[in-house]
Amino acid sequence: MESNLTNAVFLLNEIKHALIELKNNGKSKTINLSNFPLSYEEAKFLDEVLGRGKIKIIYESSELTVWQESKISGVWWGEYRNSSGKIILRTIEITFYPEIAKSQVEDIEDGLKELEKILSSV
Repeated sequence: MESNLTNAVFLLNEIKHALIELKNNGKSKTINLSNFPLSYEEAKFLDEVLGRGKIKIIYESSELTVWQESKISGVWWGEYRNSSGKIILRTIEITFYPEIAKSQVEDIEDGLKELEKILSSV
């Protein structure tokens, strides 16, 4: 193994162990890529190994969040931008589905209120 890939190989091992935890115990893990000083070569290697899968989730609000499934099921690339469009966080999320992308109870409650309003007026 090339010594200049040390951090990328470490991350791949972290991902492997997190996938085992996800499979066996349903436990998700988020890896903040800012915590790992990846060289250009390491980032490129990681990108090539994980690749991109078929599912992409775009969450648009005042800030933009995009999750892209990797070619390894259960491993997601996360990219969080501020209101100016600047990337503020990059993650690798080991999960069945990104938690923040799921409908939140508060949003469902708001949707129910809206439907009740509509139904009461027809």
